[in-house]
Amino acid sequence: MKFLSCMQHMCILIILMAFFVPAPAILYAENGGQELTGLEHQNNYVNIRSTNGKLYAYIVLLYNENPHFVNIIQEHSIPVDLMQKEGFHIGEYREYVRGIRDPLLYRLAEMMLTVYLHPKKIDDKTLLLLQDSLEKRNIILRFSREKSSGSERIVLDYCIYGSRKPLSISHPLFNVNEKIYNIIPYIYYDEFSTSNSTFYFDMIYINPDEVQNDYIIAKKILRGENVDSMFFVGARVGDDIKYCLLRAFDGKKSIKNEILKLFEIHELTHKILNNHYNYYDQVTGEELALSCTIYTNVYLGLSVLYSYLDYSMTNPHWIAAMNYIKFVAGEYGKKELIDNPSLLKNIPPGDLQKMSRMHFQAVVKNLK
Repeated sequence: MKFLSCMQHMCILIILMAFFVPAPAILYAENGGQELTGLEHQNNYVNIRSTNGKLYAYIVLLYNENPHFVNIIQEHSIPVDLMQKEGFHIGEYREYVRGIRDPLLYRLAEMMLTVYLHPKKIDDKTLLLLQDSLEKRNIILRFSREKSSGSERIVLDYCIYGSRKPLSISHPLFNVNEKIYNIIPYIYYDEFSTSNSTFYFDMIYINPDEVQNDYIIAKKILRGENVDSMFFVGARVGDDIKYCLLRAFDGKKSIKNEILKLFEIHELTHKILNNHYNYYDQVTGEELALSCTIYTNVYLGLSVLYSYLDYSMTNPHWIAAMNYIKFVAGEYGKKELIDNPSLLKNIPPGDLQKMSRMHFQAVVKNLK
């Protein structure tokens, strides 16, 4: 008990002092899922070789036995033959800790080792405080306890080098209120190459390059500039998309904020489906996301629907768009919409909002 009390006090001291540790400059290494260029590799190295980046790399080594990020800092510092030795990750982590000169960082790194080696001596409150302290250093992680065969260990549900920002919106149609974050990675991860609802229960990822691309297209259309060579939500910019974007931003709404909100609602819809319904069917997810975005901003949502119709007919996005159109055609009494989806944009916005809510409720009802 004395040990536990001391460790808790030490952790609290670390966390209080961590508020005064400045965060490093944010550098992005986004590559759209392609091989990293020389500059993007450089950004990767600048981040991971920083003080906080190095701590992150060694935490991943200790808890996941994964030397990838350590080897980025110094190539081949942990060769394959070393990885064959039992407990190599603990020995390498201890060697890293011995080289730390900053007393605060040293105690924080030591605390992570104690959590790993002596999980039963650490209570949940201490783990939460430690998570907060690490987040100040741009290390986003979540502890959980794993029990098997009478033993207990503390593992990481995730560990990401970056920052996170709580979503400022609530879902327009799901009656769910929980804190979801947009993760902002500081180094490249495969799972954060395009916007998605992520594997992690409390996070989504919005690719800022995708938001910027769609913002530029909308601005160009409003200025009457040619966008024929550009792609909006991955589709060629046809007349229906141009019309809808002009209507979406004919008032005083902030173009970039509205596009960002659309991305957030889209991914939040998928996240709620995953978390609360344990439902992962992509077509259903895209249908509900369309309902919600059209309900929120009719013409901006329609521009996304028309983008999906430019995809292959076997693509889940195309199928979802047609399912929405068929629903509206049936409820509104306009069967011609199925053969000529371009007519959809002529329906009064208020009616489309009503249809979108009805479509959402019908699909959700079938989930239960």
